[in-house]
Formats: sequence, C-alpha cells, structure tokens
Amino acid sequence: MTVQILTAQRLVQLATFHPKLQNTWYLLAAATFSACNEPQEIPRLYHFAMINELWAGQGLKAANKAIEITQETENPQSQLSEAYQDPTPFQKLTTEKFREVLLKSSALTGLPKAINSLRALKTATPEGLEPAAEKVDTGGDMAWTDTKRPAQQDGQQTVRNGIEHWNKIYNKVSGKVANNLNSSYPDLWQFTLCHIYGPLLSYDEVLNAQETSLTIIASLVPQDVNPQLWGHLKGAVNVGCDPETIDAARNLSILVATWCDVRWRAEVVKL
Repeated sequence: MTVQILTAQRLVQLATFHPKLQNTWYLLAAATFSACNEPQEIPRLYHFAMINELWAGQGLKAANKAIEITQETENPQSQLSEAYQDPTPFQKLTTEKFREVLLKSSALTGLPKAINSLRALKTATPEGLEPAAEKVDTGGDMAWTDTKRPAQQDGQQTVRNGIEHWNKIYNKVSGKVANNLNSSYPDLWQFTLCHIYGPLLSYDEVLNAQETSLTIIASLVPQDVNPQLWGHLKGAVNVGCDPETIDAARNLSILVATWCDVRWRAEVVKL
C-alpha cells in the first residue's frame, strides 16, 4: 500500500514556504515529486493549488478539501465535476502550467517519470479542463491535435530558439558548456540543442523563462547531480531570478525530496 506523503499540514507548509514562491510553489513541488518518482502525490498538490487560491486565509480547510476530492470514490469524475462546475481563469492556467512543468521536467528526470506524473494528473483533472486530444492513428500520417508547440516548425528555427535560450542560461560560459557536451559526444550536444533546448525548454507561452529555470532546479535537486544543478542555479540568475527566490526554490525542493526519503551523498550545492 502506497503511503500518502502529502498531508493537509504539509500542503499548507508548501503554500506558505516563502513569499517569493507565492506563484510557483506548487509547480516546484510537482517537479520534485515527479523527480522522486512519487506521481501519486500530484493530484493532491494539484487540487490544493486549484482550491487554495479561492479560499484565502483558509489554507488548512482547503488542504483537507483537496485530499477529500482525491480520495477513491465509486465515481471520481462526477465528484471532480461537482467541485469545478465553473473553472476560473486561474484554475485553467494552473492546469496548463502543471502539464507544462511535468513535460519540461522530463528532460531532466526521464520520460517514464513524466509519463507517470502526467497520467496521475490526467486522472485528477476535471471535465472541461482535460486536454482536447483526438485518438492517434500510428498506422498513417500523424495528425497533431491541441499541441502547444508548432507541429511543423522549421528545423533551423528550432535550432535558433535553442541557441538563444542556451545563451541566456549559460551567458559567458555558454560556449564552454556546449563544447564540454560536444567533446563528450557530438550527438549529445546535437540532441540537447535540437530536442531539449529548442522545442522544449525555450518554449515560454505557458511557463516563462524564470519559471522554467526554477522548475529545472526543482527537478535536479533530488538527483544528486551538483555540477548540473550549479549550472542551472547560475542560469536562473542569468534569466532574471533573484538569488533569494532561487535559494527558496532549492530549499523547497530539498524539503519535498526529504519527505520522499531522498538521501544525498554530499550537501546540495547552492549559490
């Protein structure tokens, strides 16, 4: 039996963790839970974020309601529809941001974890907020439906987007970092640029560059990869995050990872 990590008290603790994370705490927590391979926590986190914004000053009540919504019932979708009869603009945007965070985290934590987390989110998403996805026919020409990213974007434009985002992140050391990847294996650099930075991380119509950088930090913290984490801590500064926000994001991710029983071989690097 899976142990529930997120209690009502812990949900409130996340929401009030730091004033600088008022608009991102739930996204960073989602990325961390996915990195820790605890996708079952995503629904409770999602519903608390959706409800908490409307129940100002009633954090514990909102947290208990979120847990109640996600309890197993005979007809969970009916309960979801009742709780979200008229979704607010905030709830619509929050749902999109949860999906985007988990998708972007896949580049840092691995596709299987992102698949499991997005699947958990889908089962917890109310009708009307689910993605409009038609059935895919893998036997014929692929037709992309309701995707955020252009399905047929020119390859050179993808490379340009990737390079632009890469240079924002790494700034003065962008060439050095690129050549480190290229010298390890040229295909590593090509794949990183053309399939991660270009189409995935540089896309900013749901998450902006600052939110993406904080998401990357939260995805890396549980993994004991200090060299990469250090680069992205500095990268968050380069895209406009202030050091206090970056430190708060790092600390929130450490807290969530500790709840997930993550252990590190060395102290998690910080700015």
